[in-house]
Amino acid sequence: MNRNRKGLWVFTLMIVGGLLAAAKTSYAADLTIQDGRFTLHNGAMQVADPSATDGYSARMANNSTGWNIQYENWDFSELEPGQLYDVSVMVKVKHAAANPTGNAFKLGLYDSTSASYVIPEKTVAAAATSDSTWKEYRIGTFKPNASVNDIGIYIAGAANSSQVSDIYVDCIVYRKHQDYLIEDASFVKYNDASTVTDGMAADLSAGRVVNGPGSNWNLQVPIDGTRIEAGKSYRISMLVKPEMTNWTTATGDVFGYTVYDFTSNTYLINPTIVHSSALPKLLFYQNIVTAPIAPNPSHDVKICFYKVDNAANYPAFQVDSVTLAQDPSDELPHSSMQAYPYKISPADANGLNDVAKLTYTLSSSQTVSVNIYRASDHSLIRTLVSGVLQSGMNTVVWDGKNNSGQTVPNGLYTAAVSAGSADLFRTNVQVITGVSLTPAANTAKDAIPKGIFYEGLAIPNDSAGANAYLNATFGDIRQLGADTVFMANWDSKPAHVYASTLAKASANGLKIVGLPDYTSLFNEALYNDETAMYDQIGRLINPYTNSNALYGYYLRDEPENDAKLADNLKDMKRMLETLDPSRPVLMTYVGVDRVEMHYNEQKPQAMNIDPYGVTEGSGLGDFRNIYHLPGFSYESYMDFASLQPRKDIADPAPLWTILQTHNNAGWLRDPTAAEIRAMTYEAIGHGSKGFTYFMYQTEVDWEGLVDANYQRRADYYTVQALFSEIETLKPTIRNMRRTANVAAASGGGNAAYASADVTTHVDSQTGDKYLVVVNHDVTQPATMTLTIDRSQLGMDITAVQNVLDNANVAFATSGSSYTISGLPLEAGNGVILRLVKDPSLTIVEGQSASFTLYNNATNNHTDVSASDGFTAKQTITTTRGWNIQWTWNPAQLAPGATYDLYAVVKVKYAADTYVDGNGQTRFFAPSGMAFSYGVYDATTSTYPVPETTMPASQLDNMFWHTVKIGSFVPSLTHDQTVFIMPWDNPSQLKELYVDKFYMIKR
Repeated sequence: MNRNRKGLWVFTLMIVGGLLAAAKTSYAADLTIQDGRFTLHNGAMQVADPSATDGYSARMANNSTGWNIQYENWDFSELEPGQLYDVSVMVKVKHAAANPTGNAFKLGLYDSTSASYVIPEKTVAAAATSDSTWKEYRIGTFKPNASVNDIGIYIAGAANSSQVSDIYVDCIVYRKHQDYLIEDASFVKYNDASTVTDGMAADLSAGRVVNGPGSNWNLQVPIDGTRIEAGKSYRISMLVKPEMTNWTTATGDVFGYTVYDFTSNTYLINPTIVHSSALPKLLFYQNIVTAPIAPNPSHDVKICFYKVDNAANYPAFQVDSVTLAQDPSDELPHSSMQAYPYKISPADANGLNDVAKLTYTLSSSQTVSVNIYRASDHSLIRTLVSGVLQSGMNTVVWDGKNNSGQTVPNGLYTAAVSAGSADLFRTNVQVITGVSLTPAANTAKDAIPKGIFYEGLAIPNDSAGANAYLNATFGDIRQLGADTVFMANWDSKPAHVYASTLAKASANGLKIVGLPDYTSLFNEALYNDETAMYDQIGRLINPYTNSNALYGYYLRDEPENDAKLADNLKDMKRMLETLDPSRPVLMTYVGVDRVEMHYNEQKPQAMNIDPYGVTEGSGLGDFRNIYHLPGFSYESYMDFASLQPRKDIADPAPLWTILQTHNNAGWLRDPTAAEIRAMTYEAIGHGSKGFTYFMYQTEVDWEGLVDANYQRRADYYTVQALFSEIETLKPTIRNMRRTANVAAASGGGNAAYASADVTTHVDSQTGDKYLVVVNHDVTQPATMTLTIDRSQLGMDITAVQNVLDNANVAFATSGSSYTISGLPLEAGNGVILRLVKDPSLTIVEGQSASFTLYNNATNNHTDVSASDGFTAKQTITTTRGWNIQWTWNPAQLAPGATYDLYAVVKVKYAADTYVDGNGQTRFFAPSGMAFSYGVYDATTSTYPVPETTMPASQLDNMFWHTVKIGSFVPSLTHDQTVFIMPWDNPSQLKELYVDKFYMIKR
């Protein structure tokens, strides 16, 4: 082959600016490359040609097989990222013989960076051409934005000038690949098959088949042979919607289909009956994909639908459309070496595509080097690997710097894996100016949403139908007491549906959390190109940012355990917050490894989880088997989820909980009203600030708050009552901050739990403390006794109040405890009890700014959970000392008075979880000592309060503990100090924090 590349890079770089400029506006569905942008070799030239579209064409003599007419490019910013394009060339030839024989020319798509064909070369026979007549010849289908490798389209001669003397090329055309869509208007209908109007159909109409006796092919979809290629395989997708007599009980056969060649009288797909067990229960069209077929374009081939004799359950079914999608074997450029991302922006060092991971696989052990070259002149920029023996898959990272440690200028660079002087693999990396990101303030930290999950695909596509549906459902949701709607699957809808959704939400006083057409963001080309991703996000949200109903963006539901996805979600989240800093970007996390991975990577403005607690086979009120994880219960899982933001002491993200009101066959049991109530109050107790119920509509395999006919089910009224209570409790919940528990309960247990669930909280404004108590018995009322440890409570109280109704609750006082006896709670019910701090207490307080610190202990760390917003911190090492000390001001103390001295302390464990011998994930439980504490009198060299050790096992992970140092009479003249000495136990604990010390006069 003739690969004359002289002058190629100069030409390519000249056109990049224009291509990049175009990317900021819109993408071309079709793109025509005129001959003026070709590179020409071996006598090929541009000639005036009135018959060409632009008056010129490229001409070459057919006297060789050289690739004499080429178009080469590596930047396809004019084309939509991630989309398939069909590539064709407009060619005419001049016949030298009346009926030419042999071949006329060849054409193909070649990746010169990886030295491989993107699309195999095609040969056009002379007999398939017409003399001096322009004809479009299809090369194939590929993804132009799948790399920044040098992709060349070429037209080569066939060295057959005695038959075809000259070859002319007018232009190259990229057309966005369209699957072959057959709408119901083209369906052939027999007997009682009909066309019906349906707002759920994409074109607002569908074909309908009535079920009953017989199996006639009453609905037939003809395949137009001119729309398909011979010898190619096609996947058939059918959008079908069953009509059910009863959503709950309908079962059995739903419909039948087959693909039949009437010309050859053969089945391409044998008659197939679709059973209800194979279909999720949905009230909108479902996509059913068949096995691939290779129909003959010259034959009469039809996709046929037929009735089944099960009208009692499924009286009819509707077919919206049928799509034939060719699986192009040539859609991705082949490369033995991959760069991810292949566009990097190292200069800004903002964590967004700053480095490229270069991956390659060696079939045998070889001594290789990996170098980075400037693509334009192949000068060496950086050596990443030098003469190292490797085998198998290898990954090396390039950070966009040269051998001197300087960031390279923008441009195209080639990464090459070589053995000796021969390159084994090559791929390109483009260095660009990246997107400028702006950190956003947390706008969700004080919100307490009362939410409902809502199926966005259930909204009709027609304007009138959408408005009516949204009015009815949003009005019903508002009566439910919700104020926030989380839009699931808010995708593949006309633009007017998104606008109507927001308008109707606003009219009903609701806020929307959603992102229109969010699935368009999840494509490989956008992952690699931050500017294209940024532009695409802007296109999605710009029409709706002025809506007062749009509260936030719902980016992803339950992302998988995938580090690459986690990184991409982080990038999307930061771009959304830059484009619209007034709205939070939210996701829902599940599992253990996924929660930690995604939250720590993305740092969303709320930790949103769905800890569905009622599993199939569980006893009533037994919430212990969450996600089939034996080491986690509903309660401990929420503690684990809330731990992720708590580990970053400056992170204000609240915990939001999606609460179960549904079943799911094979996994979840439908909770009772008492269980829904218990899970809600336990969510409050375990720190949740947001309450969203799953879900509103009935669909898939679960029943929602309304049934398939939108009649309210019993759960609707349960949630309605809970929303009313949450509204009353909002001011308290907003100020509550979870701390280590100080109370023990008896009563209120069941077979799974020994007693009621009790958690402790402090009011960030008043200093009052709270107990959230939940009756685990969901079958009958229970009476509980609560014993509160006064030393752990760290204050005296004057009253106990039920926050919901402000009723006083009786309690008894002893030297060591407060006791609340005979607390009644209905089955599964919960209560928030306010422990009112004695306002007459004389308190002397020392915040962290007044501490004396030693041995690398530090203070003034922003801590959103600390009483004044700051803490002292000590990283645990292999040494220990009295590193955190406070010396009080004696002038603030009463002579001869006894004071109780307290410290407010928390620790961070060395790990969150561990995997036991059975491969199960469990909570990490530290051992050894956490710290010691006491009071030292330097004047007398004595301990007014003896030094005491605190076992690590007695401290929760990142919850504040009030530790009573002791009771003593402080000297007004001696040099006395209270100390905390972190223990030398780094294998068990990472850090120790101290919020404050304080004294209470007795």
